[in-house]
Amino acid sequence: MYAFFDRFYPQILDVLHGKLEHWETHGTQIYKKSTSKLCLFYVYEGQGVMELDGKPYILAEGIIAQIPVRRKLLIRNAPPHPLRYFMIEYDFKMINWQGELTQCEEPPEKCLPFDLVVPLMDHRGLRSDMQLLYRIWSERKEGFSGQVKLLFFNLILRISEQLYERQKDDSAERSIRDCVNYIHNHYQESLERELLARKVSLSGSYFSVLFKKYVGCSPVQYITRVRLDKAMQLLRGSNKTVSVVALEVGFHDPLYFSRVFTREIGVTPRAYREA
Repeated sequence: MYAFFDRFYPQILDVLHGKLEHWETHGTQIYKKSTSKLCLFYVYEGQGVMELDGKPYILAEGIIAQIPVRRKLLIRNAPPHPLRYFMIEYDFKMINWQGELTQCEEPPEKCLPFDLVVPLMDHRGLRSDMQLLYRIWSERKEGFSGQVKLLFFNLILRISEQLYERQKDDSAERSIRDCVNYIHNHYQESLERELLARKVSLSGSYFSVLFKKYVGCSPVQYITRVRLDKAMQLLRGSNKTVSVVALEVGFHDPLYFSRVFTREIGVTPRAYREA
């Protein structure tokens, strides 16, 4: 991600602040054009639909869309509320530093380092940045061009960092989900924390933190819960002795199994079967 910003050199061409509304007598207001400039489109209120060359994308609060050049663009709001947005028209080059010399390159594909349309859950700071950028651009005081260029750079960096953190969270959640599935399939076996952590390539302590974050309890508590659930099924659905049930659900000491069962369920295994 940061390699892109090492060379990224933007130029702001225009900053727009707009609103699409719905009138009962005239239908839905539509923004329609053929794009001749790169655009960054940010919805901070309302809902709608954006079409690029006929392909629809849902718009809602917190959506960021980058619009390439030479595309047929259509944006319409979803009534009854207006769709409010900021749009930044821009261009950029990639700068390659070679000692004291620099080389300005036209990128083969002009796009920012994220998907065409991305939702941002935490976008309030982004809205403030957009408002400030629009105000500075509109007032056009001395030095405004450099200010908006810096704000735009930081804005793109903020978006990229949010998406990068989300990807890391998604990856961590998938790892914990895989671990949960492993527990359900291997509850009879010895399930030490370090073993589970190694299976998802995490340290033991970080694994425990992530597990509690996504599952709501510690790995040991979850393993115990799964084993006791299986034990209750066996106690009610079979004639196996308590000792055999304990061994089949992963407890190697039947007395310890009985203590844990009684503590967590509120009755002894035998009393649970007879109830």
